[in-house]
Amino acid sequence: MKRIILALDVYDFYFGRIEKLVQETAPYIDVYKVGPILFLRYGEKIMRIIKDNGKEIFLDLKFHDIPATVKLSIESAKELGVFSLTVHSIGGEDMLMAATSVKNRPKIWAVTVLTSQVTTKEEVIKRAKLAKVCGVDGVISSPLETALIKKECGKEFDVVTPGIRLEKINDDQKRVATPEVAIKEGADFIVIGRPVLNAINPIETLKDICNRVEDNLRR
Repeated sequence: MKRIILALDVYDFYFGRIEKLVQETAPYIDVYKVGPILFLRYGEKIMRIIKDNGKEIFLDLKFHDIPATVKLSIESAKELGVFSLTVHSIGGEDMLMAATSVKNRPKIWAVTVLTSQVTTKEEVIKRAKLAKVCGVDGVISSPLETALIKKECGKEFDVVTPGIRLEKINDDQKRVATPEVAIKEGADFIVIGRPVLNAINPIETLKDICNRVEDNLRR
């Protein structure tokens, strides 16, 4: 499976433009991230477009509620046929255990700390370890903690890395890195949105990122 997850974090794209984007990027992407903005606007309609193109869905709704509600949310996501979804590690042990108790469920990735927040590596590792103990498949974590999570939680424990930037810029993401750095640090998947969606030529930009990732993996 390709390492790049394309985040469809768009709110000002009309549906036909999103559909065209999925079709044009399909040769380079296996998994598309659907977050709350897109899900609330288009719901199952956008899910069908992704599935009809033979691709997988990463449903990034960051479930955080009482254990019973989160468990039922995972059941509902399973019925949608998603590949993976997110819960928030701050929900605690009981919530995480309820989430992972669902049979034949999608992959569950726990958010450690949002990449827009400043935190310590110790806090991120603490949350990653809790997630692993509770049976979660991996975590969402910035590039700055990836290598340490792999060391503490094992290579089989997924690390999905957002906050990918092609160069240093000032925006709302504080803990960021380039695709090459994220892969070198051990990320299993890297999530890229704005650097592609806001590019003058999104497809050429995506192709360049894919080449940079593949070159790094071959080293």
